[in-house]
Amino acid sequence: MKLYKLTPPKTKGSIRTFDLDEAVMDLLADYRNMQQKIVQENRKMYPDYHDKDFVFCRDNGYPYIQKNILIRMDRILKKTSIKKEATPHIFRHTHISMLSEAGVDLKTIMKRVGHDDPETTLRIYTHVTDKMKKDANEKIGIHFADILNFNFTKDHPPLQEM
Repeated sequence: MKLYKLTPPKTKGSIRTFDLDEAVMDLLADYRNMQQKIVQENRKMYPDYHDKDFVFCRDNGYPYIQKNILIRMDRILKKTSIKKEATPHIFRHTHISMLSEAGVDLKTIMKRVGHDDPETTLRIYTHVTDKMKKDANEKIGIHFADILNFNFTKDHPPLQEM
């Protein structure tokens, strides 16, 4: 038997539900079906299989250890052109930035990720992406084109990144 400790989230607000789109639900359902078959096989190989119904677990049923996740992420990053160190928490930043980039309003983002203070969401988690910069340039161009009677289109934007 191996020891691990599951700890509760930092705050009650950290316990929440949110909607997932149908494509993600289908992926999770497919993964779950595949996992059930693997679990049946692994129970034969591991008589002391740890069946606590984790969504993601090792072959013996135990949850992944955070240190091992970091090691795997580091290995994957080394195979890419990304030269930054990263932890799984980076996916939270990415998710929030993608929601913002997609035009999801701040209040909805805050509710989804459990933030009470908009400053936290805006200052720490929302990052300006290249698409956001391009969209801003396009909006500025269209706005001023109307004012100045210029004829800018999506194919011929007024401002180019320098």
